[in-house]
Amino acid sequence: MIKPPRIYEALLGWILLILGGVFTLLGLAGSILAIPVRNGGAQDFALFGLPLLVFGAGLLLWARQKERSWDRLKSGGLAVQGQLIPEATRRHWYVSFGSDGFRKRSPWSVMCIYRWEGRTYFLRSEFLWRPPRETGRQPIVYLDPLNPKQAWLDPDSLQYEMKI
Repeated sequence: MIKPPRIYEALLGWILLILGGVFTLLGLAGSILAIPVRNGGAQDFALFGLPLLVFGAGLLLWARQKERSWDRLKSGGLAVQGQLIPEATRRHWYVSFGSDGFRKRSPWSVMCIYRWEGRTYFLRSEFLWRPPRETGRQPIVYLDPLNPKQAWLDPDSLQYEMKI
């Protein structure tokens, strides 16, 4: 089973890779077979597909690098308490991945405030695939003490609403 994406860039990267693959295959098939096309040749599809493949692969690599930095923060970062901003909880209706029965699954994200050395920072979470509770315990934020803007909100430290 494919894991749901954690950020927009991973989702967009997969979409561009798939579109680029389809266009490139159509272009390759057009150079081998005689596929009628209204204007230009069918091999021109590859000219559109290859940049989509390259850009999609770049987005996936960037997303993977970001996930690795989150993993490094979780294992070696400094844990501080955060505070949720209930008004900034978002449901991303336009993003869906898989389904839950008859309904499409759309992710959530929360915004959090954390303080480090007298300064206040804001942080948006990665995609949360369950509805978060806006009240409850405070989330844990892992940060780099040398660069406190580089932080990650641990989704396991949040409380989620129960499904009925």
